[in-house]
Amino acid sequence: MPSPLSYLLVDGHSVLHAWPELKRHQVVASKRHLARTELLKRLRDFQDSSGSQVVVVFDGTQAQMTEEREKDGLQIIYADSGNSADHLIEKLAAKYAKTHPMRVVSADGMVGETVMAFGADWISPDMLKTLCQGADKEIQQQIDKLKSRRQIMAWLGLGGASMALPSCASGSSPPSGALHEASLSQAAKYCATRKSRALLIKQDGHILHESYPNAGRKDEPYRIFSGTKGFWGLAAMAAVEEGLIHLDEKVSETLPEWKEDNRKSEITLDQLLHFTGGLERCLKLHEDGLKDRNQLAMARPLVAAPGKSFIYGPSQLQVFHEVLKRKLKKSPTHYLEKQVLKPLGLGSQRYLPDAAGNPLLAAGFVMTARHWAKMGDLLLEKGSAVLNSSSFEKMLQGSKANPAYSFGFWNNLAAGKAGAREIDIEDQLERDWSRQSWANVCLCKDAPPDLIACIGSSYQRLYAIPSRRLVIVRLGQNANFSDADFLRLILA
Repeated sequence: MPSPLSYLLVDGHSVLHAWPELKRHQVVASKRHLARTELLKRLRDFQDSSGSQVVVVFDGTQAQMTEEREKDGLQIIYADSGNSADHLIEKLAAKYAKTHPMRVVSADGMVGETVMAFGADWISPDMLKTLCQGADKEIQQQIDKLKSRRQIMAWLGLGGASMALPSCASGSSPPSGALHEASLSQAAKYCATRKSRALLIKQDGHILHESYPNAGRKDEPYRIFSGTKGFWGLAAMAAVEEGLIHLDEKVSETLPEWKEDNRKSEITLDQLLHFTGGLERCLKLHEDGLKDRNQLAMARPLVAAPGKSFIYGPSQLQVFHEVLKRKLKKSPTHYLEKQVLKPLGLGSQRYLPDAAGNPLLAAGFVMTARHWAKMGDLLLEKGSAVLNSSSFEKMLQGSKANPAYSFGFWNNLAAGKAGAREIDIEDQLERDWSRQSWANVCLCKDAPPDLIACIGSSYQRLYAIPSRRLVIVRLGQNANFSDADFLRLILA
């Protein structure tokens, strides 16, 4: 059966007031039509490139709701005077989100929570802008690739809402093949018998499977443990893009406390974020009731030369937090929320602050499967809601000490090489750092090399496979779980 048509519901006024280039027209009555015209034009372009049906809802003044349907174009709805646009969007989500993949664009967090409860995804106006920009860029790239006038004319002849362009909004190739029902069933059975509480599988934006075995619930958030690290990794690279920090700068330039230590004075920010700075890992940082987590981390001794060894633990991220805190001269948590969480359509998280207000960067977040899947969507889109593609690719480059890890993310690049070794990442991390081996490590030799994973204790897992347009989330308790076996079942 073909996948059901997906919908993008847009609160028109919410976007008009959120995008600065449109908002400036809103303050002049005679120019308000220009803002609306520009918004509808950009949404038509997005619809043409994405294949989703875009429905724009505006507040209305008439006694009855009115609707305009463009031929092969947008569906524009004006709410009646007794209902606001957001109320109408909530009603549409309640009616259709269970049967049709649906995303809602609104700046109102209450609307977001409501539509997610009905089964829809929620994104911010800023993330919509990013998606529109990505679509525009991809269309231009497609035009640039066409060499002859005949090719260009043939391509233009494909216009309309059904234009068969290759995943323009994502900037990646179309999926190499849909998953089989039998594979989904086997993967779900595997998870259910291994203490899983949630399994979500999405391909190309469509939910193929969603189950909550062992008394799990769709609206129940679970600890993602080290899955938290990836969000701070994105914030770090966003700060690099803004010029707030430089990866090759020495930590001692911001922390004068380290200047007198000949070895610590050589540690760079890049090494902290790759866990190769050489600091003792200090698991005590996970504890509650600490006076100052950052100072405790900064005081840790070096147990390895900077850049030479991969030492997975909370201390190096916590030192990075102190650097960012001094650079910003305000809370890095607010920066994380503005630069990462808000563009993903996520609100504030569980930060586990110490007495000085410092959050624990290595763990702490709790999320539902659908909420964590938003990170997967971002990974498929090469970070476009938060980063430009070059920064995103640089963020995912591993280190010499551990090529499979960077900035909170694990990769499967070694799967395409001779001598690849499938290992259980959690088992490896249980060993003393000096006994760990990360050469030619991969999660699954039979999974695509472009697989990206966020890994949390007790086998909390988020997998994103751009080449297959796949996002997979597993939440639950510790069990006899294997990344390689699970991925082979799904991708069989």
